[in-house]
Amino acid sequence: MMKNNGEQACPAGLRPSDGNGGKAPPCPFLAVCEQGSREGSGVSVDLCHIPRGQPLFEAGDDFHGVYLLHSGAFKNLAVLKGQEGQIVDFRLPGDVLGMAAMGSGRYPFTAQALEASTLCRVSVPVGGQQFLHPDLIVTMSRQLQRIQWASVMLRTQNAEQRVIHFLLDVARTLYPDGRQKGEMRLPMSRKDIANYLGVAVETVSRALHRLQDEGLLTTSGRRLQFHDRRGLSQRLAGTEPVVYS
Repeated sequence: MMKNNGEQACPAGLRPSDGNGGKAPPCPFLAVCEQGSREGSGVSVDLCHIPRGQPLFEAGDDFHGVYLLHSGAFKNLAVLKGQEGQIVDFRLPGDVLGMAAMGSGRYPFTAQALEASTLCRVSVPVGGQQFLHPDLIVTMSRQLQRIQWASVMLRTQNAEQRVIHFLLDVARTLYPDGRQKGEMRLPMSRKDIANYLGVAVETVSRALHRLQDEGLLTTSGRRLQFHDRRGLSQRLAGTEPVVYS
């Protein structure tokens, strides 16, 4: 399914990993991986593992491929002179990292692992969009929509609404079929959530406690369980998109 020829070492100290007792884990981008395994396809696919806290690539690094996130989570950081990095977005299983570097040949953001992660690296040349499988285009379209609506959110929602929108969006991404049951574990800290939403950590904590007191959800550390999604969505009235897929 996935090509791991051993001749192309994974960048940034990454090491090939089977992740499942000697057998490669199921790839959420099966068609992409199968395309990369065919001779003459113009791409190669390697399975990589990166530990928690390690960057996959850093802002300014030369382009060395796009990454399909199979398990784990990442945050994309904009490096600001003399300031703490600003979180641009989060990448969750089923997302793609590194596409923004295909045109310029350099990664504009730093991608740092929030937890141990498994990825497929798709090696394509700079400007090699013609080598991309249609499934990647669909995935990128979904990610772009999330980014655009996040921009709208930051302009139209108050702090509590931002927190609700963020939590519902993470749930939609982790469970696209809408079948999330029981607890959901957030891969990012409250500090990271606050950085991304442009509010104080205390603001995030107060919002979560208030929503818990009202019986809309339960939270403990990074674990969260929804009790009334409809009630949460009603708090976003007038700020949610008419179409959201």
